[in-house]
Amino acid sequence: MNSSLRIGTALGAIAMVAALSACSMRTAPKGAANFSGKVDTQNIGLATRAQMALTANQLPEAISLAERAVAGSPNDAGFRALLGNTYFAAGRFGSAETAYRDSLTLLSNQPQVVLKLALVSVAQGKHAQAINFLEAAKSVLDPSDYGLALALAGQPQQAAAVLQEAAQQVGADARVRQNLALALALTGDWTGARSIAAQDVPGDQLDARIAQWMQMAKPARASDQVAALTGVSPSAGDPGQPLRLALKDDGTRLARLAPVAEQAPIEVAAAEPAPVAAEPVAQAPVMAAADTLAPEALPAPIAVASLTPKARNAAPRPSLSPRAAALTDVRTLYRRAAMDRAAPQSRAVVQLGAYATRARIGNAWKVNAARFGALRGYTPLAARFDGERGTVYRLSVQGFASARQAIQMCSSLKRAGASCFVRNAAGDAPVRYASL
Repeated sequence: MNSSLRIGTALGAIAMVAALSACSMRTAPKGAANFSGKVDTQNIGLATRAQMALTANQLPEAISLAERAVAGSPNDAGFRALLGNTYFAAGRFGSAETAYRDSLTLLSNQPQVVLKLALVSVAQGKHAQAINFLEAAKSVLDPSDYGLALALAGQPQQAAAVLQEAAQQVGADARVRQNLALALALTGDWTGARSIAAQDVPGDQLDARIAQWMQMAKPARASDQVAALTGVSPSAGDPGQPLRLALKDDGTRLARLAPVAEQAPIEVAAAEPAPVAAEPVAQAPVMAAADTLAPEALPAPIAVASLTPKARNAAPRPSLSPRAAALTDVRTLYRRAAMDRAAPQSRAVVQLGAYATRARIGNAWKVNAARFGALRGYTPLAARFDGERGTVYRLSVQGFASARQAIQMCSSLKRAGASCFVRNAAGDAPVRYASL
């Protein structure tokens, strides 16, 4: 494909995925099990070296190290997401798809991994599958990222509607407008695309920009548009992820919702669809200050690369959001190891509401996550509760280092108008996105 089609600055393969999103090691919920269970020091070191090799564009070494880390800790969602990143950077889209699916099986609440999974699906021509993935994580993805990916997945009209709304929000920037302009171009609305693009692109560069988009609108291969966005083209041959790394169903996967007997009463969240009335539970006293995790000595900060265009004369271009484009700081690996030793994740959860049917849990989570942005950093949970007044399904969030931290979150939510209380997890299981 003509290199002039590439959107954004000229990016090497590393720039692409090490960043297509902040990988799960950066974007997973605060305190959540990015790495499912304890990770031994040796495998932390392998993953760190893999990330550093990826940053240096040493792709064969990055892949080898990431595969070794996964082999050593096969049930670690973060390692599998990192492995997917190394495959993606090398243009091994099929292998990346497998690694991302496995990571999401272990830890479903990773919207940025879902975004990458959608993009590698587009690159393989699996547009319907990509759209399903995007819809599954729509409520927790940046609208501009969701819209851009949706446009590449063959739904430019729907994408344009999403991006039009995003562009009208206070604080919308040139990136959002350029994403909208590209979506309009892919619908064939060249007049609209030119008008929107002209808001940020100098007149002497506008014709070239439109010419690039005309070529993108007629891709020769399924991977051409993703390659234009990321700078990564498919490898000549993809042998697939090694069979020895296949995720085994040995009971370590996330359990599906199952009936469980509990004793705590239920409080119903406000502004939710038809919740079941219930009595509040006495809340533990609020502590004076939050727990402070004191990680052991960490290595010096490492510069974080980004897909964000460098400061130069080039006009703004369609691109992913800064959060979706930032490279993972490898210190996160060490910080996670320190957290594992210093402060295991608490069993405390913040309950948001209870509903008459399990089917309402997903919609209730979307409403809560949209209304209270702070919740998006935590893992939504669901649990069945059989009480004197019948069966209800409880929606809660998890990912706190201590009960104190959970109480403080609940207090913040109440100040914002929510209804919640803190309890210990009892039969709660993560709310899974649509089947991946």
